[in-house]
Amino acid sequence: MLRPIGLILEIRLRQAWRSIKSVGALWILGLPLALVFYLSALSTLSKQSLEVVTAVLLLPPVLIHLSRRDLFFLEKQGFPLRMVLFAEYALLTVLLALPLALLFGFYAAAGLSLAGCLALAFLPQWKRPAGNRRALPLAFLPYLAFEWHSALRRHGWLFLLFYLPGLAFSAYTGAPLLSVILIATLLPGVFEDCEPKELMEPFFFRPYGLWRKLGLHAFLLLLALLPLAAVFFIFSPEVWYLMPLALLIALLFLAFAILYKYAQYWPGRRKVHNSLTAALFALGLIIPFFAPACLVYLVALFRKAEKRVVLLYG
Repeated sequence: MLRPIGLILEIRLRQAWRSIKSVGALWILGLPLALVFYLSALSTLSKQSLEVVTAVLLLPPVLIHLSRRDLFFLEKQGFPLRMVLFAEYALLTVLLALPLALLFGFYAAAGLSLAGCLALAFLPQWKRPAGNRRALPLAFLPYLAFEWHSALRRHGWLFLLFYLPGLAFSAYTGAPLLSVILIATLLPGVFEDCEPKELMEPFFFRPYGLWRKLGLHAFLLLLALLPLAAVFFIFSPEVWYLMPLALLIALLFLAFAILYKYAQYWPGRRKVHNSLTAALFALGLIIPFFAPACLVYLVALFRKAEKRVVLLYG
């Protein structure tokens, strides 16, 4: 029984290593940021109650279990499914639970989180409702913004979840700013799917195609965030400069998402996995000292994306 579990864990570790290698030179920036973030998380959790710590430890396994689609495949391959799931979730939880237990005495939280992982492993796979649902009409979007058509049809509820509270609680200074930043974090997911050559022709078979692509999506993003900016300027004019800063961060994140996709683009590739690199890029923008490195990385991505498009399609 232990051999297939070890095989699955070896596969997961190799997948994690490939993701780490895909970040490339950004690890020069990301390694100290990741260490600071990890230590900050430990310090923050050490001051929380037992219930909060246990909930935070269980949150990543719960999110992974709800989103995974490989349970049927693993079971058909003859793996001890529940033990494999428990081993995966426990390994993920131990990364935080073990230091919290040894350094701050949260032994009960570690035990409860592992028990939660065991219970989670026996939950069935969550199935999305199937059916012939009509596509949401998005005639107000230009056809060249096909990424937004796809993203809003799949995850439009998530954008609304971040957008509407910013308008509803606009009297509070932080609400519109937080909405802008949260929406910016969704942008890498909008541009992770790779389009076929036919959808690239309107942009890249004409001069300055990459610039026009960036300009179109920057215009649409600013237009969408304009109501949040307006209510912020109305209710918080004394700190007006914070909203342009938040919009700048959103535009930089948008540029990263687009440039990273085309820097990694290859015919036949269906998806560019950018979540890890996007997280490191976001951490670099949050800490001003590392912001210049993020700008240099954007320039490098732009050059690589241009070379990749020219190499493939002239």
